[in-house]
Amino acid sequence: MDLSGKYNSIAVIEVQIMTLANEGYSVKFNLNRKIMSWRDYYMWNNNFTRAISDDACTLIQQNLPKIGVIEWMMAYNDGLTDELGSKTPVPGEWKITVEFDDNTKMSSGAEQYFPKDWNSLRALIEKITGCSFVLH
Repeated sequence: MDLSGKYNSIAVIEVQIMTLANEGYSVKFNLNRKIMSWRDYYMWNNNFTRAISDDACTLIQQNLPKIGVIEWMMAYNDGLTDELGSKTPVPGEWKITVEFDDNTKMSSGAEQYFPKDWNSLRALIEKITGCSFVLH
């Protein structure tokens, strides 16, 4: 299935990782407005919103298809967690919400079953934000 049109129409992507004790991080990239919002559930005073560069937006848009984020979301929504992910010993969960240019939304997530290529998405987030995106 060719999802290039879907990737090209991503307006906003929000990625969240949380422990079962509701600690963790959330990052939201608004690619149309070129704004990033960071939420730290460990320390509320680490929250921030800032502008992101055109280069950062391009980096996100180029890497999401390579990582296969929409494919993950569709597979997890179809219940294919074992095929696409691996269970982690650290209790936690992830959630991704994507809003497209036509205002439609897609959301997906799982507890303990992180996608096998999660580290690529984590590395992209850390590169753009300059913050660690790992559960403690």
